[in-house]
Amino acid sequence: MEIILLRHAQPDWLGHQGQDSNDPGLTELGRQKAQEMASGLGQEIFDSIQVSPYLRSQETARAVFPDKEFHTQEWLREIRLPSFQRQSAEQVSQFFRSVKARPLKAWWEGIPGGEPFRDFHSRVSQGLRNNLEQLGVKRMRPDSDDDQHLFSLTPEAYRSRHLIVSHLGTSGIILSELLHLELVPWIWESFTLDWNGIVRLETAQVADGYIFCLRKFNEGGHRDPSLGLPVQK
Repeated sequence: MEIILLRHAQPDWLGHQGQDSNDPGLTELGRQKAQEMASGLGQEIFDSIQVSPYLRSQETARAVFPDKEFHTQEWLREIRLPSFQRQSAEQVSQFFRSVKARPLKAWWEGIPGGEPFRDFHSRVSQGLRNNLEQLGVKRMRPDSDDDQHLFSLTPEAYRSRHLIVSHLGTSGIILSELLHLELVPWIWESFTLDWNGIVRLETAQVADGYIFCLRKFNEGGHRDPSLGLPVQK
């Protein structure tokens, strides 16, 4: 089984200032880079394409897969941010700098004014678990100390390929769950994907079950270092 994670292309945080929602679409560069992926990733065959409802992920999916059907999944939303309505780009930039400089203990609280990290983790991890079970994948012995990370796969699941288009934080939680890593609220700092960065995971047999292993990380990502705003989300 293969699971491919795709981070959305560059979001237009600057052009989005002054609006009620923190749900920007893509910049011109983001649209261009996403469209360029249509001849590569867009030609691969997937049994399912699942996409975050946020506009930046929706626009990325439409650009990469203009002729394919995909399914919007609420659990794939990025961690909710506070409202930046009527704030300047510099004010928003300073906000993120101060948030990142907090003591690590404070990171468990999430971003001030936004979604608590534990709520975010619960939403994504439960959504992932439900989704995997629908695809024929489930933990074999979740209460075991020794092999709680082993999965069982149906024959159909074993041969399948699935794509998830979402965000840096969401991808970090998915990776921490599938690669059985310690849960910390700065997990996305350990897996810093560029925009349009691709992560490829596949199952490998271990003992009487399967684990997920990391095959490729940040394939095809792009950056724009001239952008003044933080773009971690």
